[in-house]
Formats: sequence, structure tokens, C-alpha cells
Amino acid sequence: MSTTIDNILLPSEIDLYVDALEPSKIENLGTRIWLVAHHRLQKLHQQAIIEAREIKEETVKETIISHGKMPVIVYEAVCVSVWKEKILPEMMKLEPESVTTIIPYMVLHHEATAIALLETLLFHADSCEALGDTCLELVDYTTFAVVQLISSQSPPSREESRAEVALSSEELMRQREELAFNIAMRCITVLGYIAQNLDSMPVSVTSHVFTVHDVPVLLASLIEHKPWSRPDSAGKTLTYIDGKWQHVEGEAAQKITHTEGQLWIAIRQLLLDPRCPAHYDINDTRKNQLIKLQCYLHDTLLDQLPPLLELKYWLAQLAVTNAPVSAKRPFVLEVTTQMRSSLMSRSRKQWKELSRQHAQCMLRCSQQDIRNVAQGLSETYDMDTLEMLEKPPACVTCGDQGVKRCSRCKTAWYCGRECQVKNWPKHKKICDLVESKSQGDK
Repeated sequence: MSTTIDNILLPSEIDLYVDALEPSKIENLGTRIWLVAHHRLQKLHQQAIIEAREIKEETVKETIISHGKMPVIVYEAVCVSVWKEKILPEMMKLEPESVTTIIPYMVLHHEATAIALLETLLFHADSCEALGDTCLELVDYTTFAVVQLISSQSPPSREESRAEVALSSEELMRQREELAFNIAMRCITVLGYIAQNLDSMPVSVTSHVFTVHDVPVLLASLIEHKPWSRPDSAGKTLTYIDGKWQHVEGEAAQKITHTEGQLWIAIRQLLLDPRCPAHYDINDTRKNQLIKLQCYLHDTLLDQLPPLLELKYWLAQLAVTNAPVSAKRPFVLEVTTQMRSSLMSRSRKQWKELSRQHAQCMLRCSQQDIRNVAQGLSETYDMDTLEMLEKPPACVTCGDQGVKRCSRCKTAWYCGRECQVKNWPKHKKICDLVESKSQGDK
């Protein structure tokens, strides 16, 4: 059975940390002041996970929404993505044999923390609604990460690559690849939550999803490529579960991963959404790509995700007929995304100067500076807490690994539909308790 994790932040600390959340300046990344901000974001993320898993009042989510800080978290992810594209490579050229790369790694990890926090928050429709027009920036960011995931190979596991790493710079590049993969996998889930909550967002987001990025075909390509599964050096299958590559055998190998489940639900939601024909003309190219999904909708998958039966029927009909075409597209006032473009609006000379400054403060640290940073990080990344948080959530009825959240209370986890139906009286009682507590809080 699961072990209860105590809160790591008091309500007053949550309010203080959220109120202090401000967009980072790219020139300040890696500085002492920025490390304090990173510490706060990491602690908010850890507390949000505890609240979600332990079926507690989600104070972090409510506080972030009430303070209007959802756009700030998106900005943090975008900011670091620009930094690692424009500054990190130049910085490592200046100091290829640096003694330590701990601070650059913290900057890279900041992006992963921001996306992980968004993944936890955006399960709820009110968090998606709180994004407002910033959701356009998030759609741009997540689709770019997914495109990169499809076009690149899965990074080797730490055990496979560690023996080949000689220099700290090479180790940092390996860590960058690992984090990029982890971020992209989380982006799949974030895209899924956006797809499920389009009715809570501006109409321009729907247009962005269907028209600008063609997300249905993008997600269909993911099903075909299966980046969460790959062979190891011995030819055995590795599956990416809860941020780690694991060998899964027997009946467990038949279970879909959380990411794969979210992906299928997102595809179903987008294609069966009544607004789909108004924004999405399914031409021959799109049709040929989408009907490929039929071969993946086997009985084992349908038993785990029964709502996909509707998608299977829809695809079968699409294969023999033409999709309905909207006679008139709705008028949508497109909003231009500015977050990334404003960060990129520097000259080549300015980027080189920033790279020089960051190499100085991140890679030419004194031993005392390194000790001070390490001491601060030991508080940020408490190993006992991280070990507990890395464990997957447990099913509320049987204690096995939780795969899906209950669609009714949107809080309790369960391992599969069979267990949920078999233990429905117990599961219903938990749902009733969660809902009564929620109504009492309101």
C-alpha cells in the first residue's frame, strides 16, 4: 500500500512562494537570486504532487490560479528553452573542460520542473482556463517539443551511457538529452489536457490546435513512433514509466503507460469534438494518416480504455467515406504569440556577450561558490522526499500502481477499469468523501 507523505510547505509558505513567482530574466539565470526562485518553484512542484496524490485540498493549484501565476510558469519553461538553444552551446565552447556543470544543470532542470508543475496543475479545467491567451504559447512550446521527440532518437539510459562519458561537458549534454526527452513526454500529457479542456479556453486556442499545428495528425504520428518504448542493448524491450526506462514483462507489458493513455484520450477528444469539422478539414493526406490508427485499436487497448470504441467506429466510417466538410469556417481573431519571439529578439553580438557572462558565473566558480550552491541544493532536493515522490500513485482500492484518475472526483487513482468496477462500493465511498470535502471547502 502507499505511504502517506507529509506536507513540505505550510499554507502561509505556499502563499509567500506563489506571490514571489516572477518571470526570470534570461541574463539572471544561474545567479544566486535566481537559484532562490528555482528552489521555490521546485518546492511548489513537490507540494502540488503531494496534494494531488494524497487526495488533499490542492492549495498550490488554488493559490497559483488566484494570484494569476499560470502564465509565469509557462514563461519559465519557454525562457530556459531559449537559453539552452542560444546560450548553452556557446557557453560550453568557451569552457569545454569545466570542473563543474552543476549550475547549468540546475538551469536545464528548471525547465523540467516548470513543465512537471504544469502537468500536475492542468489536469483541472480551472487551471487550463486560468492560462487565457498564454495557452497559445504553451501549445507552441509543447508541439515543438513533440516534433523534436518524433524526429530524434530516444536517449540511452544512464547505465548505458555513463561509461562512455569522460568530460563534464559531455555529461551535461547527456543530461540535456535526458531532460529534453522527459520534458517532451510530459508535453504529450499537457497537450492531452489542453485537448480535453478546449471549451474552457479562448476560441483562438482551438484554431491554433487544429489549423496552425495540426495536432490530431501530430498525435497520430506519436502512436506510430511509440517513443516510450525501445529495445535495450540486449534486444529486450524497455518502457518509459514514471521518468525511468524499465523492463516490463508478462501481463504488465500489456498495460498501457500513463502517457500512452493520455495520448489516445486526446486523439479521441479532438476528432470526436463537435467543433472539429468547423476548424479541421480532413483532406486525403490527413485521412490517410488518421486511418492508420485503426491497426492499434486492438481488444487489449479497448479493454483498458473503453471510450476508444467510439473512436474506432469513427475511423472505420472515415475509411470508407469522406469526412464532413464545414461549409463556413468560424471567424477567429488570431492572437500572435510573443513570449518566445521577445526572448529571441537579441543580436548575435548580444548572445555572444550573454554566453561569455554565463560561462563566467556558471563554469568558472570557486570551490566555495560550488559548496554554497551544493548546500542550497541539498535543501531543494531532499532525497527522502524525492524518493517518495518518484513512486507512482497507488490505486485507492487495491494498492497496486495507479494508472488513471477517476473521471468523477478527478482525484482518486485506480489501477484499471476491472478493479474500479469490482471494488465500486469502496471506490464510490472515496469519491463521495472527496466531493463532500470539496463542497465544504467552497
